[in-house]
Amino acid sequence: MTDSRRSSSAVALARTHNINVKLFLPDSRLDTVSSATCSIQNNDGTSHARTLGYWRRTTWLQCVAALVLLLLVSPVVAADSNSAVADAPLQERNTSPTPAPAGNTELGALLFEKGIAEEDSSEGESESDEEESQSSDDGSIGIVGAFNGVSSFSPNSSGSALSLNNTMTSFVALSQNAVELLAAGSSVGDVVAACALYKDDGTFAKAYFGGTISMLNSTTLGYVFGVDAAGNFDAMTGGVNGPVNALYCDDKTQLVYVGGNFTNTVSGLTTSVATMRSLSTGGLAVYKASQRTWQALSFHGLDGPVFDFAKMKDNVYAVGAFAATVDNATYVPLNTQPVDLSSCKITGGNNADTAGFNDPHNIICTTGRDSVGNTWLMRDKLPGYYRIDFPFKTTPSLLRLMNTLYQRRGTKAIRVEAVPNNQALTMSYLDPDTRTEMFCTQSCPMLQNYDWQEFRFVDNDLTLANITGVTVNIVDWYGMGGGFNKIELYQRGKYFIFCYYAASVCAFLRPYARIYAIDGFNSLPCSTQAIRPSSMVRGSWQRTTAASYHGEYLTLSVNVNDINSEQVQNATVTMVPFVPESGFYKVYMTIPGCQNTNTCLQRTSAKVTWLMDGGRSILTTVTQHNLEDLEIELFSGYAPASSVDFSSVIYVGISPNATVDPQATSAEVVVDSFRLERITSYTDLNGVLQMFENQSANIQRNGPLYSPLVKGLPAGSVVYTAAYGVSNDTQQDDTLFLGGQFQDANGGYSNVAQYRGKSVGSLSDTGIQGIVRSMAFVDASLFIGGSFDGTSDGSQALNNVAEFNTTDQKWYPLVGGVNNTVTEVVPYSPFGSRAVAFTGAFHSLYTGDVSDPTEIRANGLAMWDTLAGGWTNTPYLQSSPSVLYADAYRNKVDNTALAAGRFSAAAALEANGAVLLSPQQNIQAIDMMGFELQPTPDGQFVVNTGLWYAKNSDSSSALIVGGRFSTLDGATNVARLDDGKWRKVLDGVGGEVLTLNNAANWLFIGGVANESDGFSGLTVLDMDRRKKVNIQQLQGPDGDSTGVRINKVAIRKDTSMVVVGGNFATAGGMLSCPYICTLDINESQWSPLSTSTLVGPVVDMLFTEDSFVVAGTFKNGTQPTLYLQQYRFDDNSWIDVPGADQLPGPVTVLSAASNGEETTASFYIVGTSSDSDAAPYFAKFDGKSIINLPFTIDAKSIIHGVLEVPRSRIPNSVLGSSRKLSRRSDSDSSPIVPSGYVLAISGDLYLPNGHRASNAFFYNDKWAPFLSTVQDNGLPGFISSVFFEIPPTNVYQRQRLSVALVILIAIAIALGITFLIVFIGLVYVYLRNRREAAATASAASAALAATTGGAGTTKGLINPTLVGAAAAAAAAGGGLLAAGARHGEQHRSVVPTRDTWGNNALTGERVSFDNIAPNTGRLNSGSPTALGGLAAAAGRQAAVSSDTYVHHDAKKSNAKYDDTNESLESIFESAAAEAEAEAESEARERAASTGSIGADVAAAGGAAAAAAAAAYKMPIPRHYNGGGDAAAAGELSDTSRSSMYRPDSTNPFEQRMALRESQGDFPPAGPFGNGEDGVGHIPMPSPHSMQAEHATAAALAGTSAGMGLAGMAAKSDNKDNRRRSESASTRDTEGAFSASRPSGESSVGGSSTNLPIRDSLKQYPVSYAKFTFSSRETGELGFRAGERVFVIDQSDEIWWMGIVDHGPNQPLEQGVFPATYVSSDPPKSTEWSELM
Repeated sequence: MTDSRRSSSAVALARTHNINVKLFLPDSRLDTVSSATCSIQNNDGTSHARTLGYWRRTTWLQCVAALVLLLLVSPVVAADSNSAVADAPLQERNTSPTPAPAGNTELGALLFEKGIAEEDSSEGESESDEEESQSSDDGSIGIVGAFNGVSSFSPNSSGSALSLNNTMTSFVALSQNAVELLAAGSSVGDVVAACALYKDDGTFAKAYFGGTISMLNSTTLGYVFGVDAAGNFDAMTGGVNGPVNALYCDDKTQLVYVGGNFTNTVSGLTTSVATMRSLSTGGLAVYKASQRTWQALSFHGLDGPVFDFAKMKDNVYAVGAFAATVDNATYVPLNTQPVDLSSCKITGGNNADTAGFNDPHNIICTTGRDSVGNTWLMRDKLPGYYRIDFPFKTTPSLLRLMNTLYQRRGTKAIRVEAVPNNQALTMSYLDPDTRTEMFCTQSCPMLQNYDWQEFRFVDNDLTLANITGVTVNIVDWYGMGGGFNKIELYQRGKYFIFCYYAASVCAFLRPYARIYAIDGFNSLPCSTQAIRPSSMVRGSWQRTTAASYHGEYLTLSVNVNDINSEQVQNATVTMVPFVPESGFYKVYMTIPGCQNTNTCLQRTSAKVTWLMDGGRSILTTVTQHNLEDLEIELFSGYAPASSVDFSSVIYVGISPNATVDPQATSAEVVVDSFRLERITSYTDLNGVLQMFENQSANIQRNGPLYSPLVKGLPAGSVVYTAAYGVSNDTQQDDTLFLGGQFQDANGGYSNVAQYRGKSVGSLSDTGIQGIVRSMAFVDASLFIGGSFDGTSDGSQALNNVAEFNTTDQKWYPLVGGVNNTVTEVVPYSPFGSRAVAFTGAFHSLYTGDVSDPTEIRANGLAMWDTLAGGWTNTPYLQSSPSVLYADAYRNKVDNTALAAGRFSAAAALEANGAVLLSPQQNIQAIDMMGFELQPTPDGQFVVNTGLWYAKNSDSSSALIVGGRFSTLDGATNVARLDDGKWRKVLDGVGGEVLTLNNAANWLFIGGVANESDGFSGLTVLDMDRRKKVNIQQLQGPDGDSTGVRINKVAIRKDTSMVVVGGNFATAGGMLSCPYICTLDINESQWSPLSTSTLVGPVVDMLFTEDSFVVAGTFKNGTQPTLYLQQYRFDDNSWIDVPGADQLPGPVTVLSAASNGEETTASFYIVGTSSDSDAAPYFAKFDGKSIINLPFTIDAKSIIHGVLEVPRSRIPNSVLGSSRKLSRRSDSDSSPIVPSGYVLAISGDLYLPNGHRASNAFFYNDKWAPFLSTVQDNGLPGFISSVFFEIPPTNVYQRQRLSVALVILIAIAIALGITFLIVFIGLVYVYLRNRREAAATASAASAALAATTGGAGTTKGLINPTLVGAAAAAAAAGGGLLAAGARHGEQHRSVVPTRDTWGNNALTGERVSFDNIAPNTGRLNSGSPTALGGLAAAAGRQAAVSSDTYVHHDAKKSNAKYDDTNESLESIFESAAAEAEAEAESEARERAASTGSIGADVAAAGGAAAAAAAAAYKMPIPRHYNGGGDAAAAGELSDTSRSSMYRPDSTNPFEQRMALRESQGDFPPAGPFGNGEDGVGHIPMPSPHSMQAEHATAAALAGTSAGMGLAGMAAKSDNKDNRRRSESASTRDTEGAFSASRPSGESSVGGSSTNLPIRDSLKQYPVSYAKFTFSSRETGELGFRAGERVFVIDQSDEIWWMGIVDHGPNQPLEQGVFPATYVSSDPPKSTEWSELM
């Protein structure tokens, strides 16, 4: 059973339950590519579907089972009227998209106010019932026009937003039915990434775009920005400092993840040079959208670019080309390691003389501004310096200065030099205007304000590490001189300087992030840190100072025996370090050497515990037997940043297992400090970083918020894309799919892998041969795109796109793929959860069979329908988008997609000239991608009209459109939608189609005539036979189709009348019916509609309830111009439409209108005024008069159509509260639109509020724009027509049997007639054989008795009975001469051709003489000699016949030739002729041997034989050359004789006779008359009759009754002669014979060609019949081949009229005949031979 039969069975099963079933089966040739879907739709409109995974040959069984299950549950589900379809399909066929009803678009200003306003309950209930009754039609609404893209109209847009400038970058938001321009402008760079955030209620909030774009409309951008629906920009605090590759928006956290090729955010670079590196993001940044700030990450980014993001559960995964994080000590903020300037040597140069302002120490740790004791000034108008000398070498990193404003003084510029070599150092600072980092060496500027001004030391560490101080030289100043209010200095490196303030000397170095055991050392002068490090001592710890150690530390000394005591074990030092940021650290411990105090024997091991975070700690034992000072690494791990709630803690005590030298009695441990050094977090990321979605600091204490995969990819992996999905296999695991460039060392996977179960594995034990650049997971399948050609193991060919099904774990191609690289794969949510979009550098894709795909245009964007398994329509973007974003995982009110690029046009849906408004109120494309309507070769494209063709109300409808376009299969201007593909309806429609209509199975196609392309303006097609109907063409006044234009075809209900209106003059050039004409579909005849004609072209027509209305410009002489006329069929007259004379201009559109309960017809009228502005006007005829309606619309508007539509068919999103349609009260007398309806007006509309729409609804003087269209050139499109899918107009058409049934009946009749003819023929042959046998026996007996006196047989061939008949015939021969002569005078010869027939005496049927040889003349039957010769043959009939029959059958059984032309009759006649010849030969032999039989007896015997031969129609087709009158000479010459028989003849008799002649002498049968050529001829037999048979029998018997019978035979033959005609060859032969005959000897045969021409016929030209023509109808002229035909009329090329004269006293016959059956020249004899 085939798949189609299986599906039919399933559908039939479901139909028994009164529901509709749709079974989507894939191409049976694709065994493993597609899926199958069973769908059930109940009568109430609810539907249920089940996807059966990937199709297999046995899947039809699953589908049938699923249907049975659905049939069982559908009544229950259907009972719930509130049930909704969770996910409506794209479309109900596999290639065209039908966007799912995913909700109303609500994109800020794009959002429609939902629904028609609530009305009070008492009114709402009744209105609901009313609307339900009014919208009984639930079919689709067709919409056609000149457009390539269509969108639902946006109330806050002018409609022209779809027309874009392709020189600028446009940012658009696409929903299911709508499109909105978010921003557009001239840009530097392109957008390659996008994402969107939604509000808590599921509505759209903001879109974010990123890429290489750095400027838009003169606004500098940091490669990423946001924009809301109102077009408001979010610069994201400057963005980032490099290109963006990927964006991910997390609704849950309202975070925007940014990935790319950058190192920092712009704000991080522009806030402070101190934090520039610490805020580094290394290709990854996170933006807090709600706060419009960048979130600090616990790491400083990655060491490579990020290409994509994916989210799986609570984790966000960043993938790219990176291996490690960049969060080591290099990225620590510069302002975390201050230098204690109060403990260093400070010197001022050119100090001011003013007391209280001349001490350089004033600006260290000061808190006030420009007052005594906290400001340092220089002398007036002199340069100076501020010098800091370090007691030890250090590496400065940051200098911070605050200027003085005292008495408007201040420092204007500085130069920083190194001590001691006075080398000018390079510094950097932020430009106050551009906020960019600037560099300076000799002069660094300062602003005159109280803000901290920072200068970063730029020189390398080698230069900075060798300095012992810095000098700040003041080289320029404000006012009278320079000075400072505050100063800070910071360093980087291991240690910073710590000095005792009292001693003014530096005691020791303090490392970064160091915690000291002595808490006093943890408090720094001027420290501004909110959280300070601290330490606490418990137990008998003592401070120790050693002369050789720069500093103090704590020592615990205990008795050896007390080490394990509780008191000693509780003696600990607790230290809480300050950890500036969460991350991974190494912990170092500083251990003073034991030689410092000579206590090496007492030193033992310390116990150190690191409490890292809230739940983890590390314990270790440290041996302190080092002689010298030592710093050792103790720990390495994660530490959270210090906060008021938590910080890491270090505990130090003596180890319980401590041991000392045996000589020692005490044991000691020391503790000085610990140092925490930031290290790189991970170095094994290998392209994948996992981040927890919540980056809050509160949860960082439990561990890092980022990590690599547990078992990740191999080193060096580059991951371009990632996607999350749940594998539909037995494990049902959450899976992270990865794609890019990587290879498993063991060969398990390549370039694509899956991370599940904490490890990376292959997909179906294979990979992809090529680069995978993007992927998306939809409907249990992974879709990938990139640059690849198949699987890595070569098992499956793929072409840049592929699908991996997680159910069966197999790879499948997407038909033939695409022809170039795919850069983005996204689940396109506006079209539902089953649509996948592909973008990239490709310009075509492939559809059809995998082995022989069809290439179709794609323009860098393609859409795959996952359910149907095929390419489908896309949103309309005129140019390849640089980015397309959508997310099908969301369940939002409006599923919005974002696109950016340099477009000339954009729309929600690509639709070329035709779309549908479905019963579910969705705009749907109706054609498959690649099979859409296309422009003509000269670039014209418009669809003017559409028709839901159906033969009758019980037939399914098919959409047919007409206009000016072409299709893929070569159709022009008219096409039919067939399974999503526009197909050719017929050839020869070369002109623009303006109207379509059908009357039953006749399709009328009208438009603009184009004679050069073979279109005369109107074509009628029989849709059943798919053939044109042969009707007379409508023509113009010049008799051709020039200027012919058919504007409308209307069908009159319940009749066979079709009315055609337009611009034409006649039908067929003869029937005058200008501008309007009617066609009867049963008679195929044109008729004028009325005797009074219109004067002017008809523009539109409309049948109303009781009349017929036409529109146009009708002017009759001096009478007023009319724009409307009404025709009444009851009295066949034109009447004026009341009020039509008041119309302001020509009418262009007529449309039927409802009129409530009134029975009178009403209709809408649209036209253009005759004023200069040609503004459109709107009116309505209510059945009584025309009412002009308040129709406010711009004069530039062009209206193409008006349609009254039930309100229930309008999408709820179209009519907002501002255009609320309330139910009218009964008192509302508005005449415009009846309650429950609105007017759908189509065209190019400029609405009053400035909107420009292609379709809008008009109701109660208000406009509601609905559709906006655009053409591929960027200009707005227009809608030509909107039409319902309704049953066709009922017409009267004669019922004709189907062609198949007619053929079957004809075959049955033909078989019956054939059987009857064969049966009658067999009966006739049987009866004739019986008669011939009896007659021949009698004649032979008589002849033999007369010649031999009853002797026996001769040559043993004749039995006694036949011998007797022959004797009797010979004896009676003399008495029959006179009768034979009279009979011969009336004889008609038959033309010896295959087309010549005689009459069978028994049946009246024509019989053929196909066995007659050509050029056979006729014997003069009046010659006694000839009759005597024939008489001799009669006696041999029976014997020869018997012998011949036997001989013929034997030969036929052995013959190898075709004897199909040999009929039974020809066999009998051939046998009879042979018998005659043998009898004649024997008679001559007897005459010669006995000598007793004289010439008279021989002549008498010949006459008898001739009579018998004539009676039985014996053909004697032979002749002999030479010789004279043998009868006179008494013998026949045997010399110079040539054969009269043809060996090559197909006649078996002639073949036998020729063979006998070649074997020896074959004497002739008797004397023959000679013709002009000296050749003796045997006469052609004439039709025989029963009278002739009786006459011959009587003659042979010697009775006197023979004469009477012969007369009867002659009379019968004469009557037959009048029904026969003679050929030209016969006429010529007879002429020759007549010339050689003696005078008084007449011609035999009576041919019409020898008749004298009557005087009345001499005036006509003579022609000669080449073929026989049998008349079949009254008025036709029948004739035989060769007859003369007098032609009286040759005006027609096919049929002539003529007269045939059958002879004197015969009436002339007149009629028509085919002209090709006659010729002006008589046929030659050879031509008649050709006819044999």
